[in-house]
Amino acid sequence: MNQNNIKIRNQALINSIKIGAKVGLLGPGPVLFGGMLGFGAMGQGSGLSIWHTTAISFFMYALPGQVVFIEMMTMGSAASAIAIAVALTSTRFLTMTLTLFPQIPKTAHEPPRLLMVHMLAMSTWTTCMRDFPKILPEHRYGYYIGIGLVCWLISVPSTFLGYLIADAVPPWVTYALVFVNPLFFLLSFTEVALVINRISILVGGIVGTILYPIYPDHALLITGIVFGTCVYVIDYVLRKRKQVSQ
Repeated sequence: MNQNNIKIRNQALINSIKIGAKVGLLGPGPVLFGGMLGFGAMGQGSGLSIWHTTAISFFMYALPGQVVFIEMMTMGSAASAIAIAVALTSTRFLTMTLTLFPQIPKTAHEPPRLLMVHMLAMSTWTTCMRDFPKILPEHRYGYYIGIGLVCWLISVPSTFLGYLIADAVPPWVTYALVFVNPLFFLLSFTEVALVINRISILVGGIVGTILYPIYPDHALLITGIVFGTCVYVIDYVLRKRKQVSQ
């Protein structure tokens, strides 16, 4: 009986991984492919070797941090300054991890979650946050592994390819590809039914555009912390009033 339960559990895990992999190949995978193509071209334009550029995608696997890493390295910044800047760009993974992983029940024989976190990306997180409410809790682990593994593995050959074709396409095309992934992330949140998400995107776009010419170094930080907090507080107050009136 126990053997049958193990087989059923393993088969369910394999099926959920397959479903996640299919979703990854059809959704966030191609988006990440485009972004990493642009990064590969950026590495070539910055004078890095193809192996160094590809290794950054494999080990770092955080496109904004990778861009900051290359830019600061080519400017000759100190290693400590590069490390701090890259760490700051990756603080978003803290909130992404804290919101996603509590939705995945702990299984008996799963690998350490520290290893699973490495497969977390902006596109993977967006897709899982959108789909998890429609998926049974016991299937979420495999679903996440399927999407995360596909996206992570796609990042390596796409970086390699982007490096090779850098001289064959206009620079503005390859650099524009870097922004495909954030654009996918932004558009995914417009599908969410919560009005607060759409308001946040609208406010962030307007305020960020206004502040950037004035405070180019701190516009993003001010927009996110100050105005993002204001939108959250307004939404919280309105929800509380609605609950009281009911």
